[in-house]
Amino acid sequence: MSIFRNLAITSIFIVAGTQNPAAALVNNQATQTKLESITTQELITKQPTIVAINDKYWGPQRDFEIRMPGNITSNKSDTLASWSSVSRTAYISVHQNMPSEVFYLSTTGIRQLLQRSMRTNVAKNGKVVKSTNLVIEGYPGLEMLVQHNDGKQGQYRAFVVKGRMYVLGAVTEYELTTEAANFFDSFRVYPQQLGYSR
Repeated sequence: MSIFRNLAITSIFIVAGTQNPAAALVNNQATQTKLESITTQELITKQPTIVAINDKYWGPQRDFEIRMPGNITSNKSDTLASWSSVSRTAYISVHQNMPSEVFYLSTTGIRQLLQRSMRTNVAKNGKVVKSTNLVIEGYPGLEMLVQHNDGKQGQYRAFVVKGRMYVLGAVTEYELTTEAANFFDSFRVYPQQLGYSR
């Protein structure tokens, strides 16, 4: 479980870490609501003992959806985490509202913010193997592959969509598998559900 703990702490630092040289863009007063399971359409907190193999989860404003492999280990208002014993991989999805200053950043500025934040927080104890610019629904993002100093491999994606940052991560001691690829590919964002506009 130390992989999960490291992944959770790293992802929280990504979101919180954007307060540093990137002009303090993270708003720590995010809306407090729980994630919703598509199967019941009720706001529930899944217990860690319930197996949630590829259950689909929706964000608090139905602004995103993602399929989480393995057992859900944490389901909080802004964080969803799971552990797959099959691939021995920890997964996490974090979202955080950002202050209005982010709307004044260009696409290049947002990418620079994500690059600095991820290098400072995710890759601080490792080496960035690859960094790739991404786009989701026309909004900028970044993917980073990291070889951590403790031998673990991590794949991370971050996007900023209408004032909300989304961070996804997968970390394993072994090789990242198709399960991780399916996790990242399952992420969908619905900008029309968010109240802010760029």
